[in-house]
Amino acid sequence: MSEAAAPVKKQARRNPSQKRSRTRVDAILNATRDIVSEKGAGGLKIHELADRAGVTPSSIYQYFPNKRAILQALDKRYIDTTNELLRVSLSGIENLDQGFDALEQMLDEYYEWYKSEPVITDIWYGLASDKVMNNSELQVSRDSAGIIMEALSPFVDESKLAELESYALLMTHLAGNTIRLCLMTEEAESRKLLSSFKMLLRNMGQTLSVTT
Repeated sequence: MSEAAAPVKKQARRNPSQKRSRTRVDAILNATRDIVSEKGAGGLKIHELADRAGVTPSSIYQYFPNKRAILQALDKRYIDTTNELLRVSLSGIENLDQGFDALEQMLDEYYEWYKSEPVITDIWYGLASDKVMNNSELQVSRDSAGIIMEALSPFVDESKLAELESYALLMTHLAGNTIRLCLMTEEAESRKLLSSFKMLLRNMGQTLSVTT
């Protein structure tokens, strides 16, 4: 849809432009995180959510048409946080090796963060059958890959930028699935899986390196 046509499309979610509205939405999402952490995505009930968030059920429906939309908004908040951490981690690197060192470190940090926030996994499962959400996963990977491209491309020969673009998309998409797999396994096996993925990352970095 063109930008000109966008204003006439009815929005599924109200934009919390005022401070009070933003505070209310934050309260709803924070309460959602707590409930999903305790009971899973299937245990999310609007009336309990309203009680915990300190709002009325009708207030929730002002911003979210249904429970799935709430889960999607919470998932987006985690995605935004993840991308910001990635951007900060890659800022200030001075060569390609430092960039891949940062990516390896971020993999460990993501794993530890996701372990401490099991609600992230519950959201994944809760949205697994959502076709719209599954279709948007590619865009999420592309957005993260764009951050990697921006940070690493100054240290890659122009002839290998297309290769870097492919690697960046693979990295971001496979990293998420690797962490999901790690969360299903015992700690010792998880560490081996992370080490194996780091080796793949390092091989990518070596392929992109240009000997001068």
